[in-house]
Amino acid sequence: MASPKRMSQFSKQDLWTKDLSTMSWPQRIATQVIRLATAVGMEFRHRLLDARAAGLVFTTLLSLVPFLAVTFSVLKAFGVHHVIEPSLAQALEPLGPKGQEITATIVGFVDNIKIGVLGVVGIGGLFYTTYSLIDKIEQALNAIWQVKQGRSWGRKFSDYLSAVLVGPVLIFSAFGLLASLQNHDLVQRLVEMEPLGTLVVWSGELIPFLMLCGVFTFFYKMIPNTNVEIRSALVGGVAAATLWVLAGEAFAKFVVSSAKYSAIYSGFAVLILFLLWLYVGWMIVLIGAQFSFFHQYPTAYLSRLLWEQGTFVFREQLTLKVLRVLGHHYLRGDRPLRLTELSSELNIPLSLVEEEVERLVENGFVGRLQEPEGLSLIKSPDLILVKEVLDSVRNGTPPWIAPHLDASDPVTALLRRRDQAVQKELAGETVQALLQHPERSGTVSS
Repeated sequence: MASPKRMSQFSKQDLWTKDLSTMSWPQRIATQVIRLATAVGMEFRHRLLDARAAGLVFTTLLSLVPFLAVTFSVLKAFGVHHVIEPSLAQALEPLGPKGQEITATIVGFVDNIKIGVLGVVGIGGLFYTTYSLIDKIEQALNAIWQVKQGRSWGRKFSDYLSAVLVGPVLIFSAFGLLASLQNHDLVQRLVEMEPLGTLVVWSGELIPFLMLCGVFTFFYKMIPNTNVEIRSALVGGVAAATLWVLAGEAFAKFVVSSAKYSAIYSGFAVLILFLLWLYVGWMIVLIGAQFSFFHQYPTAYLSRLLWEQGTFVFREQLTLKVLRVLGHHYLRGDRPLRLTELSSELNIPLSLVEEEVERLVENGFVGRLQEPEGLSLIKSPDLILVKEVLDSVRNGTPPWIAPHLDASDPVTALLRRRDQAVQKELAGETVQALLQHPERSGTVSS
Protein backbone atom coordinates (compact mmCIF):
# COMPACT_ATOMS: atom_id res chain seq x y z
CA MET A 1 0.00 0.00 0.00
CA ALA A 2 1.35 3.40 -1.01
CA SER A 3 2.40 5.73 1.80
CA PRO A 4 0.65 9.13 2.27
CA LYS A 5 3.87 10.87 1.22
CA ARG A 6 4.02 8.83 -1.99
CA MET A 7 0.36 9.53 -2.73
CA SER A 8 0.94 13.25 -2.18
CA GLN A 9 3.96 13.18 -4.51
CA PHE A 10 1.88 11.40 -7.15
CA SER A 11 -1.09 13.80 -6.96
CA LYS A 12 1.01 16.98 -6.82
CA GLN A 13 3.84 16.18 -9.22
CA ASP A 14 4.11 12.77 -10.92
CA LEU A 15 0.58 12.75 -12.34
CA TRP A 16 1.11 16.10 -14.06
CA THR A 17 4.61 15.59 -15.46
CA LYS A 18 3.87 12.38 -17.41
CA ASP A 19 4.32 12.74 -21.18
CA LEU A 20 0.96 11.95 -22.78
CA SER A 21 2.51 11.61 -26.24
CA THR A 22 4.29 8.40 -25.19
CA MET A 23 1.05 6.70 -24.05
CA SER A 24 -1.51 4.66 -25.93
CA TRP A 25 -4.88 6.35 -26.38
CA PRO A 26 -6.61 4.38 -23.56
CA GLN A 27 -3.78 5.32 -21.18
CA ARG A 28 -3.94 8.93 -22.36
CA ILE A 29 -7.69 9.17 -21.76
CA ALA A 30 -7.40 7.45 -18.36
CA THR A 31 -4.59 9.82 -17.32
CA GLN A 32 -6.56 12.88 -18.40
CA VAL A 33 -9.65 11.68 -16.53
CA ILE A 34 -7.58 11.05 -13.37
CA ARG A 35 -5.97 14.49 -13.72
CA LEU A 36 -9.35 16.14 -14.09
CA ALA A 37 -10.87 14.33 -11.11
CA THR A 38 -7.75 14.93 -8.96
CA ALA A 39 -7.62 18.63 -9.77
CA VAL A 40 -11.32 19.11 -9.01
CA GLY A 41 -10.98 17.18 -5.76
CA MET A 42 -7.89 19.11 -4.61
CA GLU A 43 -9.38 22.48 -5.57
CA PHE A 44 -12.60 21.64 -3.74
CA ARG A 45 -10.95 22.77 -0.53
CA HIS A 46 -8.80 25.63 -1.89
CA ARG A 47 -11.64 27.41 -3.69
CA LEU A 48 -14.01 27.28 -0.67
CA LEU A 49 -16.79 25.79 -2.76
CA ASP A 50 -18.81 24.82 0.30
CA ALA A 51 -18.82 28.41 1.59
CA ARG A 52 -19.73 29.80 -1.84
CA ALA A 53 -22.54 27.25 -2.18
CA ALA A 54 -23.89 28.27 1.23
CA GLY A 55 -23.79 31.93 0.17
CA LEU A 56 -25.69 31.11 -3.02
CA VAL A 57 -28.32 29.24 -0.98
CA PHE A 58 -28.92 32.39 1.10
CA THR A 59 -29.11 34.59 -2.01
CA THR A 60 -31.46 32.10 -3.67
CA LEU A 61 -33.85 32.21 -0.72
CA LEU A 62 -34.01 36.00 -0.99
CA SER A 63 -34.23 36.12 -4.78
CA LEU A 64 -36.12 32.99 -5.86
CA VAL A 65 -39.66 34.35 -5.75
CA PRO A 66 -38.78 37.75 -7.35
CA PHE A 67 -36.68 35.94 -9.99
CA LEU A 68 -39.55 33.60 -10.83
CA ALA A 69 -41.98 36.54 -10.86
CA VAL A 70 -39.86 38.39 -13.43
CA THR A 71 -39.37 35.17 -15.41
CA PHE A 72 -43.11 34.44 -15.23
CA SER A 73 -43.93 37.87 -16.63
CA VAL A 74 -41.48 37.39 -19.51
CA LEU A 75 -42.69 33.86 -20.29
CA LYS A 76 -46.31 34.98 -20.17
CA ALA A 77 -45.62 37.35 -23.05
CA PHE A 78 -44.43 34.36 -25.10
CA GLY A 79 -47.25 32.09 -23.97
CA VAL A 80 -45.04 29.50 -22.27
CA HIS A 81 -45.56 30.52 -18.63
CA HIS A 82 -47.53 27.33 -17.92
CA VAL A 83 -44.32 25.24 -17.91
CA ILE A 84 -42.81 27.01 -14.86
CA GLU A 85 -44.69 24.90 -12.32
CA PRO A 86 -43.89 21.46 -13.85
CA SER A 87 -40.24 22.48 -14.43
CA LEU A 88 -39.90 23.66 -10.83
CA ALA A 89 -41.58 20.47 -9.62
CA GLN A 90 -39.11 18.43 -11.66
CA ALA A 91 -36.16 20.31 -10.12
CA LEU A 92 -37.54 19.58 -6.63
CA GLU A 93 -38.52 16.00 -7.45
CA PRO A 94 -35.84 14.49 -5.13
CA LEU A 95 -37.80 15.98 -2.19
CA GLY A 96 -40.69 13.63 -2.97
CA PRO A 97 -44.17 14.78 -1.85
CA LYS A 98 -42.52 17.65 0.04
CA GLY A 99 -41.17 18.91 -3.29
CA GLN A 100 -44.72 19.23 -4.63
CA GLU A 101 -45.70 21.08 -1.46
CA ILE A 102 -42.78 23.54 -1.85
CA THR A 103 -43.54 23.99 -5.55
CA ALA A 104 -47.17 24.85 -4.80
CA THR A 105 -46.08 27.33 -2.11
CA ILE A 106 -43.53 29.09 -4.37
CA VAL A 107 -45.95 29.27 -7.29
CA GLY A 108 -48.55 30.66 -4.90
CA PHE A 109 -46.13 33.41 -3.86
CA VAL A 110 -45.42 34.22 -7.51
CA ASP A 111 -49.13 34.37 -8.34
CA ASN A 112 -49.72 36.76 -5.45
CA ILE A 113 -47.20 39.27 -6.82
CA LYS A 114 -49.12 41.83 -8.87
CA ILE A 115 -46.60 43.60 -11.10
CA GLY A 116 -49.11 46.29 -11.98
CA VAL A 117 -49.63 47.48 -8.40
CA LEU A 118 -46.00 47.39 -7.23
CA GLY A 119 -45.07 50.81 -8.52
CA VAL A 120 -41.68 51.95 -9.74
CA VAL A 121 -39.90 51.22 -6.43
CA GLY A 122 -41.42 47.76 -6.15
CA ILE A 123 -40.55 46.80 -9.72
CA GLY A 124 -37.03 48.19 -9.19
CA GLY A 125 -36.64 46.05 -6.08
CA LEU A 126 -37.92 43.03 -8.00
CA PHE A 127 -35.31 43.47 -10.71
CA TYR A 128 -32.55 44.24 -8.17
CA THR A 129 -33.05 40.97 -6.29
CA THR A 130 -33.01 39.15 -9.63
CA TYR A 131 -29.83 41.02 -10.57
CA SER A 132 -28.18 40.19 -7.23
CA LEU A 133 -28.74 36.45 -7.75
CA ILE A 134 -27.09 36.45 -11.18
CA ASP A 135 -24.30 38.71 -9.88
CA LYS A 136 -23.52 36.33 -7.02
CA ILE A 137 -23.45 33.40 -9.45
CA GLU A 138 -21.03 35.28 -11.71
CA GLN A 139 -18.76 36.10 -8.75
CA ALA A 140 -18.66 32.42 -7.73
CA LEU A 141 -17.83 31.23 -11.26
CA ASN A 142 -15.28 34.02 -11.76
CA ALA A 143 -13.51 32.84 -8.60
CA ILE A 144 -13.35 29.30 -10.00
CA TRP A 145 -12.02 30.60 -13.32
CA GLN A 146 -9.56 32.81 -11.38
CA VAL A 147 -10.94 35.95 -13.00
CA LYS A 148 -10.32 39.01 -10.83
CA GLN A 149 -12.28 41.53 -12.88
CA GLY A 150 -16.05 41.15 -13.22
CA ARG A 151 -18.23 42.64 -15.89
CA SER A 152 -18.61 46.41 -16.12
CA TRP A 153 -21.94 47.91 -15.09
CA GLY A 154 -22.91 48.37 -18.72
CA ARG A 155 -22.14 44.77 -19.61
CA LYS A 156 -23.85 43.51 -16.47
CA PHE A 157 -27.03 45.35 -17.44
CA SER A 158 -27.08 44.03 -21.00
CA ASP A 159 -25.86 40.49 -20.25
CA TYR A 160 -28.03 39.96 -17.17
CA LEU A 161 -31.05 41.36 -18.96
CA SER A 162 -30.42 38.93 -21.80
CA ALA A 163 -30.06 36.08 -19.31
CA VAL A 164 -33.39 36.95 -17.66
CA LEU A 165 -35.31 37.72 -20.86
CA VAL A 166 -33.91 35.24 -23.38
CA GLY A 167 -32.50 32.33 -21.35
CA PRO A 168 -35.72 31.27 -19.56
CA VAL A 169 -37.75 31.60 -22.77
CA LEU A 170 -35.44 29.20 -24.63
CA ILE A 171 -35.14 26.74 -21.74
CA PHE A 172 -38.81 26.58 -20.78
CA SER A 173 -39.87 26.55 -24.43
CA ALA A 174 -37.68 23.51 -24.99
CA PHE A 175 -39.15 21.72 -21.96
CA GLY A 176 -42.65 22.66 -23.05
CA LEU A 177 -42.01 21.39 -26.59
CA LEU A 178 -40.68 18.12 -25.18
CA ALA A 179 -43.79 17.67 -23.04
CA SER A 180 -46.04 18.39 -26.04
CA LEU A 181 -44.19 15.88 -28.20
CA GLN A 182 -44.45 13.18 -25.54
CA ASN A 183 -48.22 13.65 -25.42
CA HIS A 184 -48.65 13.82 -29.20
CA ASP A 185 -50.90 11.17 -30.77
CA LEU A 186 -48.20 10.10 -33.24
CA VAL A 187 -45.71 9.53 -30.43
CA GLN A 188 -48.28 7.53 -28.49
CA ARG A 189 -48.86 5.31 -31.53
CA LEU A 190 -45.11 4.80 -31.95
CA VAL A 191 -44.86 3.70 -28.32
CA GLU A 192 -47.27 0.85 -29.08
CA MET A 193 -45.07 -0.39 -31.97
CA GLU A 194 -41.99 -2.46 -31.23
CA PRO A 195 -39.05 -2.00 -31.41
CA LEU A 196 -39.89 1.67 -31.98
CA GLY A 197 -41.73 1.77 -28.67
CA THR A 198 -38.61 0.83 -26.71
CA LEU A 199 -36.53 3.38 -28.62
CA VAL A 200 -39.11 6.10 -27.95
CA VAL A 201 -39.13 5.25 -24.23
CA TRP A 202 -35.33 5.33 -24.11
CA SER A 203 -35.20 8.63 -25.99
CA GLY A 204 -37.85 10.01 -23.63
CA GLU A 205 -35.49 9.31 -20.75
CA LEU A 206 -32.34 10.42 -22.58
CA ILE A 207 -33.61 13.70 -24.08
CA PRO A 208 -34.30 15.39 -20.69
CA PHE A 209 -30.75 14.49 -19.63
CA LEU A 210 -29.34 15.94 -22.87
CA MET A 211 -31.39 19.09 -22.35
CA LEU A 212 -30.04 19.35 -18.79
CA CYS A 213 -26.51 19.03 -20.21
CA GLY A 214 -27.38 21.84 -22.64
CA VAL A 215 -28.64 24.12 -19.84
CA PHE A 216 -25.49 23.63 -17.77
CA THR A 217 -23.27 24.04 -20.85
CA PHE A 218 -24.98 27.35 -21.72
CA PHE A 219 -24.59 28.40 -18.08
CA TYR A 220 -20.82 27.69 -17.99
CA LYS A 221 -20.26 29.28 -21.39
CA MET A 222 -22.09 32.55 -20.76
CA ILE A 223 -21.83 33.42 -17.05
CA PRO A 224 -18.03 33.59 -16.33
CA ASN A 225 -16.41 36.85 -17.41
CA THR A 226 -13.83 35.08 -19.54
CA ASN A 227 -13.56 33.15 -22.78
CA VAL A 228 -14.82 29.63 -22.05
CA GLU A 229 -14.32 27.19 -24.92
CA ILE A 230 -17.50 25.38 -25.92
CA ARG A 231 -15.84 21.96 -25.44
CA SER A 232 -14.83 22.84 -21.90
CA ALA A 233 -18.30 24.19 -21.12
CA LEU A 234 -19.73 20.94 -22.50
CA VAL A 235 -17.46 18.83 -20.28
CA GLY A 236 -18.66 20.78 -17.25
CA GLY A 237 -22.26 20.54 -18.45
CA VAL A 238 -22.16 16.76 -18.82
CA ALA A 239 -20.37 16.37 -15.46
CA ALA A 240 -22.90 18.61 -13.67
CA ALA A 241 -25.90 16.90 -15.32
CA THR A 242 -24.56 13.47 -14.36
CA LEU A 243 -23.95 14.57 -10.77
CA TRP A 244 -27.42 16.15 -10.68
CA VAL A 245 -29.09 12.87 -11.69
CA LEU A 246 -27.02 10.79 -9.26
CA ALA A 247 -27.50 13.29 -6.41
CA GLY A 248 -31.25 13.38 -7.12
CA GLU A 249 -31.50 9.61 -6.76
CA ALA A 250 -29.43 9.62 -3.57
CA PHE A 251 -31.33 12.57 -2.06
CA ALA A 252 -34.70 10.95 -2.83
CA LYS A 253 -33.64 7.86 -0.87
CA PHE A 254 -32.42 10.11 1.94
CA VAL A 255 -35.80 11.87 2.10
CA VAL A 256 -37.64 8.54 2.25
CA SER A 257 -35.44 7.37 5.12
CA SER A 258 -35.66 10.69 7.02
CA ALA A 259 -39.10 10.27 8.53
CA LYS A 260 -37.59 10.71 11.99
CA TYR A 261 -36.49 14.24 11.05
CA SER A 262 -40.12 15.16 10.45
CA ALA A 263 -40.92 14.01 13.95
CA ILE A 264 -38.06 16.09 15.38
CA TYR A 265 -38.42 19.27 13.31
CA SER A 266 -42.16 19.06 12.65
CA GLY A 267 -43.18 21.70 10.09
CA PHE A 268 -39.57 22.92 9.70
CA ALA A 269 -38.53 19.57 8.18
CA VAL A 270 -39.76 20.70 4.75
CA LEU A 271 -37.68 23.90 4.94
CA ILE A 272 -34.57 22.03 6.12
CA LEU A 273 -34.81 19.47 3.30
CA PHE A 274 -35.36 22.30 0.81
CA LEU A 275 -32.24 24.11 2.07
CA LEU A 276 -30.20 20.91 1.90
CA TRP A 277 -31.27 20.27 -1.69
CA LEU A 278 -30.49 23.87 -2.65
CA TYR A 279 -27.03 23.46 -1.12
CA VAL A 280 -26.43 20.18 -2.98
CA GLY A 281 -27.64 21.76 -6.22
CA TRP A 282 -25.29 24.74 -5.95
CA MET A 283 -22.40 22.46 -5.02
CA ILE A 284 -23.04 20.50 -8.22
CA VAL A 285 -23.11 23.72 -10.25
CA LEU A 286 -19.75 24.84 -8.79
CA ILE A 287 -18.14 21.41 -9.19
CA GLY A 288 -19.25 21.34 -12.84
CA ALA A 289 -17.60 24.75 -13.29
CA GLN A 290 -14.38 23.27 -11.86
CA PHE A 291 -14.54 20.50 -14.46
CA SER A 292 -14.89 23.13 -17.21
CA PHE A 293 -11.96 25.13 -15.88
CA PHE A 294 -9.55 22.21 -15.59
CA HIS A 295 -10.56 20.84 -18.99
CA GLN A 296 -9.63 24.16 -20.59
CA TYR A 297 -6.48 24.56 -18.47
CA PRO A 298 -5.32 20.98 -17.79
CA THR A 299 -2.07 22.07 -16.08
CA ALA A 300 -3.66 24.86 -14.04
CA TYR A 301 -3.43 22.92 -10.79
CA LEU A 302 0.31 22.32 -11.17
CA SER A 303 0.85 25.89 -12.38
CA ARG A 304 -0.91 27.34 -9.36
CA LEU A 305 1.06 25.03 -7.07
CA LEU A 306 4.36 26.14 -8.59
CA TRP A 307 3.27 29.78 -8.39
CA GLU A 308 2.36 29.51 -4.71
CA GLN A 309 5.71 27.83 -4.03
CA GLY A 310 7.40 30.84 -5.61
CA THR A 311 9.26 28.69 -8.12
CA PHE A 312 11.50 31.06 -10.08
CA VAL A 313 11.89 28.59 -12.95
CA PHE A 314 8.12 28.60 -13.48
CA ARG A 315 7.90 32.39 -13.37
CA GLU A 316 10.90 32.81 -15.67
CA GLN A 317 9.35 30.45 -18.21
CA LEU A 318 5.98 32.18 -18.01
CA THR A 319 7.54 35.64 -18.39
CA LEU A 320 9.59 34.66 -21.44
CA LYS A 321 6.61 32.86 -23.00
CA VAL A 322 4.49 36.00 -22.56
CA LEU A 323 7.19 38.10 -24.26
CA ARG A 324 7.54 35.49 -27.00
CA VAL A 325 3.84 35.56 -27.85
CA LEU A 326 3.70 39.36 -27.74
CA GLY A 327 6.91 39.47 -29.82
CA HIS A 328 5.35 37.39 -32.60
CA HIS A 329 2.33 39.69 -32.72
CA TYR A 330 4.58 42.76 -32.59
CA LEU A 331 6.63 41.64 -35.61
CA ARG A 332 3.53 40.69 -37.59
CA GLY A 333 2.02 44.10 -36.91
CA ASP A 334 -1.07 42.60 -35.29
CA ARG A 335 -3.37 44.60 -33.07
CA PRO A 336 -2.59 44.53 -29.31
CA LEU A 337 -3.61 41.35 -27.53
CA ARG A 338 -6.26 41.45 -24.83
CA LEU A 339 -5.34 39.74 -21.58
CA THR A 340 -7.93 37.01 -22.13
CA GLU A 341 -6.55 36.34 -25.63
CA LEU A 342 -3.00 36.14 -24.27
CA SER A 343 -4.18 33.70 -21.59
CA SER A 344 -5.91 31.51 -24.18
CA GLU A 345 -2.90 31.52 -26.49
CA LEU A 346 -0.59 30.50 -23.64
CA ASN A 347 -3.16 28.02 -22.27
CA ILE A 348 -2.45 29.37 -18.78
CA PRO A 349 -5.13 30.58 -16.30
CA LEU A 350 -5.90 34.27 -16.57
CA SER A 351 -4.93 35.12 -12.98
CA LEU A 352 -1.38 33.77 -13.37
CA VAL A 353 -0.85 35.56 -16.69
CA GLU A 354 -2.24 38.79 -15.22
CA GLU A 355 0.22 38.67 -12.31
CA GLU A 356 3.21 38.33 -14.63
CA VAL A 357 1.94 40.91 -17.12
CA GLU A 358 1.67 43.43 -14.27
CA ARG A 359 5.33 42.79 -13.47
CA LEU A 360 6.31 43.27 -17.12
CA VAL A 361 4.35 46.52 -17.31
CA GLU A 362 5.98 47.82 -14.12
CA ASN A 363 9.45 47.01 -15.47
CA GLY A 364 8.83 48.72 -18.81
CA PHE A 365 8.81 45.70 -21.13
CA VAL A 366 5.08 45.70 -21.95
CA GLY A 367 2.62 48.54 -22.35
CA ARG A 368 -1.15 48.77 -21.99
CA LEU A 369 -2.78 50.50 -24.92
CA GLN A 370 -6.19 52.18 -24.82
CA GLU A 371 -6.97 52.42 -28.54
CA PRO A 372 -7.19 49.67 -29.55
CA GLU A 373 -7.30 48.16 -26.07
CA GLY A 374 -4.70 45.51 -25.34
CA LEU A 375 -1.09 44.63 -24.53
CA SER A 376 1.96 45.12 -26.71
CA LEU A 377 5.74 45.27 -26.44
CA ILE A 378 7.02 48.77 -25.76
CA LYS A 379 10.09 48.24 -27.91
CA SER A 380 11.31 45.82 -30.55
CA PRO A 381 12.17 42.28 -29.38
CA ASP A 382 15.79 42.73 -30.50
CA LEU A 383 16.15 45.54 -27.93
CA ILE A 384 14.88 43.53 -24.94
CA LEU A 385 17.73 41.72 -23.17
CA VAL A 386 16.85 38.30 -21.74
CA LYS A 387 19.14 38.89 -18.75
CA GLU A 388 17.23 42.05 -17.83
CA VAL A 389 13.96 40.16 -18.05
CA LEU A 390 15.22 37.34 -15.81
CA ASP A 391 16.58 39.84 -13.29
CA SER A 392 13.18 41.54 -13.17
CA VAL A 393 11.56 38.20 -12.31
CA ARG A 394 13.89 37.90 -9.32
CA ASN A 395 13.16 41.52 -8.39
CA GLY A 396 16.48 42.94 -9.53
CA THR A 397 19.90 42.11 -8.06
CA PRO A 398 20.23 38.48 -6.94
CA PRO A 399 20.61 38.28 -3.13
CA TRP A 400 23.93 36.43 -3.28
CA ILE A 401 25.74 39.44 -4.74
CA ALA A 402 24.09 41.98 -2.46
CA PRO A 403 26.60 44.38 -0.79
CA HIS A 404 25.80 43.30 2.78
CA LEU A 405 26.83 39.68 2.15
CA ASP A 406 30.34 38.53 3.01
CA ALA A 407 32.18 38.09 -0.29
CA SER A 408 34.67 35.70 1.34
CA ASP A 409 31.92 33.25 2.28
CA PRO A 410 32.34 30.14 0.04
CA VAL A 411 28.59 29.81 -0.58
CA THR A 412 28.29 33.46 -1.62
CA ALA A 413 31.38 33.09 -3.82
CA LEU A 414 29.91 30.00 -5.53
CA LEU A 415 26.62 31.71 -6.26
CA ARG A 416 28.49 34.79 -7.49
CA ARG A 417 30.43 32.62 -9.98
CA ARG A 418 27.17 31.00 -11.08
CA ASP A 419 25.57 34.39 -11.67
CA GLN A 420 28.60 35.64 -13.58
CA ALA A 421 28.56 32.53 -15.77
CA VAL A 422 24.88 33.07 -16.56
CA GLN A 423 25.53 36.74 -17.31
CA LYS A 424 28.38 35.82 -19.63
CA GLU A 425 26.33 33.14 -21.41
CA LEU A 426 23.37 35.47 -21.94
CA ALA A 427 25.41 38.54 -22.87
CA GLY A 428 23.72 40.24 -25.78
CA GLU A 429 20.93 37.64 -25.92
CA THR A 430 17.57 39.25 -26.71
CA VAL A 431 13.96 38.15 -26.92
CA GLN A 432 14.43 38.15 -30.70
CA ALA A 433 16.29 34.84 -30.37
CA LEU A 434 13.13 33.24 -28.95
CA LEU A 435 11.21 34.18 -32.08
CA GLN A 436 13.42 32.21 -34.49
CA HIS A 437 11.60 28.97 -33.73
CA PRO A 438 8.03 28.24 -34.94
CA GLU A 439 5.38 29.62 -32.63
CA ARG A 440 3.66 26.87 -30.67
CA SER A 441 1.01 27.13 -27.98
CA GLY A 442 1.74 25.17 -24.87
CA THR A 443 1.81 25.14 -21.14
CA VAL A 444 4.46 26.17 -18.72
CA SER A 445 6.19 23.24 -17.11
CA SER A 446 8.08 22.98 -13.90
